Amino acid sequence: MRRWWAGLLVLGLALAQGRLEAGVYGAGSLASTLEVGFTLELGEVYGKLQLGQESRGALGLSSSLALGPLGYLAYGLQAEAGVGGFGGMAFAEGGAGPLALAARLGYRPKGVFPLFPEEGLFGGLSLRYRLVPKEVVGLLWERGEGVRAEVSYARREEATYTLGAGFSGLPYLVLGWKGEVGEGMEVLDLSLRLGGLNRLEAGLYLGEASLFLTLSYPFAGSLGVWLGDLGLEGGYRKVPYAWVRYAWRWP
Repeated sequence: MRRWWAGLLVLGLALAQGRLEAGVYGAGSLASTLEVGFTLELGEVYGKLQLGQESRGALGLSSSLALGPLGYLAYGLQAEAGVGGFGGMAFAEGGAGPLALAARLGYRPKGVFPLFPEEGLFGGLSLRYRLVPKEVVGLLWERGEGVRAEVSYARREEATYTLGAGFSGLPYLVLGWKGEVGEGMEVLDLSLRLGGLNRLEAGLYLGEASLFLTLSYPFAGSLGVWLGDLGLEGGYRKVPYAWVRYAWRWP
């Protein structure tokens, strides 16, 4: 009987819409990374696993509700176990009219980069309010590898321009630009933070390919590219690292 039920479960998952991402991460030693998700009637059931000198895994559920003219609501829970002990996370986001809100809160006794980067108590709260169709103000509070708070104003013309200020130990300036470049509908997304937090983030989206760059001071950074379903990333986080991934999606 147990085998019969197990067979039905495997068959149901095989027929469900799903995704699988497997990779190898190296930073002095090698670790394998695995992410899998199945879209079921109740939402997406997913799992994460990183195996190496320090290993950790997670199981989670994310779902959403369409509330018609009232807006939308998405939410999820994630339970974790591995090096350091147990942990977990809850997250939710929603929107109604001109207002959008996102929040997450979690705890992890020990971070394991890249799948589980935060350590200790972490979370964030983001609020965006659309003043008029082309203008948005935002508030952000985040606790992860550091603590920061930001306020920003964005205006969309042919491109979107962002100006803001934040605090992370000391005040810092926020500048952003996002728009189309070239003639093939490529999109470039740039953000720069200077002062108490120094970080440059850039993304270039080219249809089937995308390129990502992050540089920060004290020195750390990464360069990543997705070529279809193949992901390549290299960078420096106290030590050099590299991460190679491949993703499958079905049906």
